[in-house]
Amino acid sequence: MISIRRAVPSDAVRATEVARSAKAHWGYPAEWLARWHDGLAIKEQDIEVHPTYVAVVEDEVVGVCQVQGDSGRFMLEHVWVDPAAHGRGVGRALVEHAKGSVDGILHIVADPNAEPFYLKLGAERVGEVEAPMPGAPGRKLPLLELPAGR
Repeated sequence: MISIRRAVPSDAVRATEVARSAKAHWGYPAEWLARWHDGLAIKEQDIEVHPTYVAVVEDEVVGVCQVQGDSGRFMLEHVWVDPAAHGRGVGRALVEHAKGSVDGILHIVADPNAEPFYLKLGAERVGEVEAPMPGAPGRKLPLLELPAGR
């Protein structure tokens, strides 16, 4: 059974472990993962400032997501699921919880590997953006919109 709760600062270490292992799961080169190391960190202060949620299964954090923004413009950030928990509904539960926490549209800059997941949840591709992390010059990422609402 998956439970979703608001993250607390002490979840930062485990959330970061989940993010880094989830990104590595996609087979990116070690050089890219090293460059992305800091960008995959989910910091205590970010958890305090931005609504951040963790998915818990059997008392273990197995997923995380964060909502940034306000005034109807929200970004869904740091959606990560421990690879050992893939295919068990964790990502869906996190995204559905995030959708229910805001009024407006959730904007998502997705990893290309995650785009089909978001499309399956009702997101629409509205464009693409330059990859914000170093290590992949010229790399484009899908820009998606997902209707949300409380």
